[in-house]
Parts: sequence; structure tokens; C-alpha cells
Amino acid sequence: LNLASTMVFYECLMLVKHHTNFKALTNIVKTMSLKVVDNGGIVRSIQNHGIRQFPHRIQAKHPDFKTGQRYYEKGRYISVYYDANPNTQSQVQNLLSLNDQVLRQTHLKARSKLDFITMQRPEK
Repeated sequence: LNLASTMVFYECLMLVKHHTNFKALTNIVKTMSLKVVDNGGIVRSIQNHGIRQFPHRIQAKHPDFKTGQRYYEKGRYISVYYDANPNTQSQVQNLLSLNDQVLRQTHLKARSKLDFITMQRPEK
């Protein structure tokens, strides 16, 4: 079994600064998508959930270079669903961690409806 060629279905949830402009947002998603596709992956869906209030105040790694703002109480939620190998997923994580507009990110192995259908049911 070659682990590098195993495709996994991931969900990436990003919290982006609320004042990030459209061009910067598209650039974040485009560079991430290109990284996935260049490594043989597939981007299945990109969803913009809009600007929402955070459950608690979030501190950015560095103060904003324009406003000097360090703490954020609201931000834009973006989900990206993609198939990639684990090596590509770690590259995407590194790429997003270097972007100063991304406040937080998490990558989950996404559950599809097919997973629930194929799961073994306990024997009675």
C-alpha cells in the first residue's frame, strides 16, 4: 500500500479576517486549489459561509499591517472540500499558515454519505 498515492476526502475550514477584500479572498482559495490540483488532487466544493461572530475573541499571529488590529471578534468562514493525499494536505496547511489573512484553519477527514452506508453495523 503506497500511502503517498492514497486519496483522502478532506474538509478545510478557514477563519479569515472580516475586512479581507474579494481579491485577497480569491487569491487564498486559488493558491490552495492550485496546490491540491498540481499534486493530483480534486477540489470538490468551496463554500463561503459569510461573516459571523466568533464564539470568543481570536488573536491573530501578527498585528494587521494596515490597521494594527490584533484581536478579532468576527470573521469570514470558508469551507473547502477536496480529495488529496496526506502529503498534499500538509503542504496546504503550511501554505495557509503563512497567509496573514487566515486567522485559524482546521483540516478534517470529511465524512461523506457513502461512509455511513459502507460502515459495518454491529451484529446483534
